Amino acid sequence: MLRTLLRGIALTAAVATSGMAHAHEFIAKPAARTAPVGAELQIAGLSTHVFLISQELEAPKDVKVGYYANGKRTDIAVKPNEKTLAYDGTLTAPSNATFIVTGARLPQIWATTPEGLKQITRKTAGATNPYKIEKFSKALVNVTPADNGFSTVIGDTLEIVPVTNPATVRPGDELTVTVLFKGQPLTTNVYATYDGFSTEENTYAYYSEGHKDGTAKVKITRPGLWMVRVQHTAPEHTEDYDRYVARAALLFEVK
Repeated sequence: MLRTLLRGIALTAAVATSGMAHAHEFIAKPAARTAPVGAELQIAGLSTHVFLISQELEAPKDVKVGYYANGKRTDIAVKPNEKTLAYDGTLTAPSNATFIVTGARLPQIWATTPEGLKQITRKTAGATNPYKIEKFSKALVNVTPADNGFSTVIGDTLEIVPVTNPATVRPGDELTVTVLFKGQPLTTNVYATYDGFSTEENTYAYYSEGHKDGTAKVKITRPGLWMVRVQHTAPEHTEDYDRYVARAALLFEVK
């Protein structure tokens, strides 16, 4: 069921349900949303509670950034920037058509301890409620009204796929997305915001409950760079953890 616009909605309930106080996203942000074939495009890998301000550096081994074009993924080299707390990289635009900048914070296992959350498994003394978490990011580049590349499914475990072409959306319109988990439609809550909406952590401009077919609608209220964000938690019992958590973000521009 579509909810009305909620200004400044904080994810307190979502964080409490998941048991994770460090509810930040990993986002691969292109410096521009258009890039002609052969042009260099700067990419920043951000770890943030505030869209789009990077607040911490993930371990280099846990960060992957690249792009998806012509049916395949290509990774790019990135290096940490201690000043901006981001991972910096450059890619060469593979096409004049739509392509997707990709990012991932690779799986980590965390658990609760008397001292707080730590990156440990069930095997560590004092560890409780262990979970594995990974994060996915997509950003659309070169989206045009005549190109349906915006709807490409790239195969992330948790993925947001636009149904509406962002190039045709204007302020006041609704944009429809489909959420997929392991390639299948997932009914889940969808959060959205735009660059500059708030400097408060875990605060979003819009919230919607997804439909049974995995779709949800987002009301676009202004031009600029938008993010749609989802999270999914599922039981997954192993010797190291009890549940699996995934987060996914989608970036696109509204003109």
